[in-house]
Amino acid sequence: MRTGLYDKNGTPINIGNKTRLVLDDGEVREFDVCFKTVNRTTVRTLPGFEPETAEVSITGIFFCWEGKDLLPCVDENGISDVEKMEVIQEPVWGCSGN
Repeated sequence: MRTGLYDKNGTPINIGNKTRLVLDDGEVREFDVCFKTVNRTTVRTLPGFEPETAEVSITGIFFCWEGKDLLPCVDENGISDVEKMEVIQEPVWGCSGN
């Protein structure tokens, strides 16, 4: 299944792919690309809304790493982690939520 996301080489990122991200400090992380629903317990609501935080369920594309379901971060230049990743393996169908 396509995600609509592309890696640093312009390769489509698909559900089940494995991707690699090299952090600025040289650390290398490899992620499984999964489609799943994740519950988040503390998300800030909009200013002026009550309560100030809420529990939410987010269904979408997650980058799974060491038991954590992560959403891509964006750096100070507005560049997403996804644009810095590289697809290193075609679909692996072990993601929970597939």
